[in-house]
Amino acid sequence: MSKTRKLVLIKAYEAMEIGLQQRIASTPVNQDKQLLHDFTQFYRTKGKLARLKGVSVNG
Repeated sequence: MSKTRKLVLIKAYEAMEIGLQQRIASTPVNQDKQLLHDFTQFYRTKGKLARLKGVSVNG
């Protein structure tokens, strides 16, 4: 993967991470299915971002 493409993907995943954090913070607790979906996406995004940055992740 080219360095430019990698940097663009890192920026995109960082933006997604921030958006998901804000979405989770504003979602009412009684919307458990939405929160579960958002948390799942958030942790998948964090994992992909860590792999792109070359950070070791569990699992």
